[in-house]
Amino acid sequence: MDRVPPEILLHVFEFLNSRAPSQVRLRDQPSDDMLDVEPKLSQSLKTVSLVRKAWRSLVLPSLFRHILWRPKISSLAAFTLNPIPLLRFLEDNRLDRGVTTFTMVVNFVDKEADARHIAPEIRSVDLEWLWDQLFSVVDPLRFTIIAPPTTLAAFMSRMLFLDDAWSFSIPYHVLSLARTKRGSSRDESSSAHIDAHLSDLRLSNRENDTSRPSQLVTTGSSMGIRYRKPPACPLFTIRPWTSILLNEGSSTKVYRTYEFFLRRPPSMLGALLGCEEHPNDTPLIPSTIVDFNYIAIFPLSSHFEVLLQHLPKIERLFVQLAPGRGNRLLEDKDEMKHIDPADLWMERNTAYSSLMRELTVGATPTGTARNWSTLQVFESGDAEDREAWDMAVEFVKRSGVRGWVEEREGVLVKQDEDGNEPGTEREIDGHIAAENTPTGPFYQGSLRRYAFNGVARLPFSSMWLYMHNAPNAHYG
Repeated sequence: MDRVPPEILLHVFEFLNSRAPSQVRLRDQPSDDMLDVEPKLSQSLKTVSLVRKAWRSLVLPSLFRHILWRPKISSLAAFTLNPIPLLRFLEDNRLDRGVTTFTMVVNFVDKEADARHIAPEIRSVDLEWLWDQLFSVVDPLRFTIIAPPTTLAAFMSRMLFLDDAWSFSIPYHVLSLARTKRGSSRDESSSAHIDAHLSDLRLSNRENDTSRPSQLVTTGSSMGIRYRKPPACPLFTIRPWTSILLNEGSSTKVYRTYEFFLRRPPSMLGALLGCEEHPNDTPLIPSTIVDFNYIAIFPLSSHFEVLLQHLPKIERLFVQLAPGRGNRLLEDKDEMKHIDPADLWMERNTAYSSLMRELTVGATPTGTARNWSTLQVFESGDAEDREAWDMAVEFVKRSGVRGWVEEREGVLVKQDEDGNEPGTEREIDGHIAAENTPTGPFYQGSLRRYAFNGVARLPFSSMWLYMHNAPNAHYG
């Protein structure tokens, strides 16, 4: 074996490499141990690393390609997160350049903040220090935070509505930022990061200019408050991220409460979109994002409406609103205790009905098209109701729409003039994004692909969804 060239050995060892849980489980129910399942082939690589010193040097980068960091935290106010030992290890062993994904699992909950129904705070300067320390060493294609909603809000320097949090009992959320490739150099990312800070500085100078009229922001409790620039969150601009994923987990527990439809979940969705009161009135999502992934199991339709009304300018939208295959949530007697399944499915159907409204009409009452006109790909991780799907396909056939064909059950695609379907998909290391998708008209806007995760007979049909929206649809 000593005579085998290292290039050949490395090629052989690559077959023992497998995808990390952080690449395939981001859509699962969020928890602090959701990524603790070790890949089947990972142990084989570890064994290889123990055989020979030369072999260890070959496989070590693969073993540290996906970093899972669990910082020990005693207080967010004191900010005890210290990535230095981890980063020093990566640098000393020249593993820093090979890190593809970096996942941070924070299981700390500020009980005092929860008791007072407020989100804990971290000083902006401490957050900037953390992100600068991390990204000065690693250059991942995907960065993920798994944390309680209150802690996630602190990392984003934003507020969180907690009055109804007790009724949802959501322990963890997942926020993941990804990109398809690294830049030609880190200088490009640093330049964009600096530009973002310069933009904040210029805005701050304008705010301090007394010759300018003051801007006001309306809140639920007061009016006439002078507009103040919310703290920046460098994480969103420290790399040119192109994809974002927010997994808010299951909301089923709220369905046990009286008038559940009036509740509001502890969610950072509004802060990401910049559609809430200060300091959540400035979007966190940068203009580089073209792919938005939202997962929430049986969310309230009123909460899902926040995304629909404030959709960012993106090319692809992925949503999942029901348990996926292999998820036994609906069969769990303890989980479903005092819950009427009809309520779950009606909220799910109402959410999709609202989404269909945007895809087929796509304009506000004032006629403003918003950002739905730029959407090219819509995909769902849920199966579509068979009756509803059959009705939708029949409607498309009879309506005289040109170019739209049924690729397979659950998938409609728009062909171009030459009969070519949209470009194939590629993965953004755990996220999915469209590639080489041609532009052109659709029902209204630029949609080229409309896809569900297959077709099935749902416990409660959503056929009325199409019956409600079809007469108002406009096709191109």
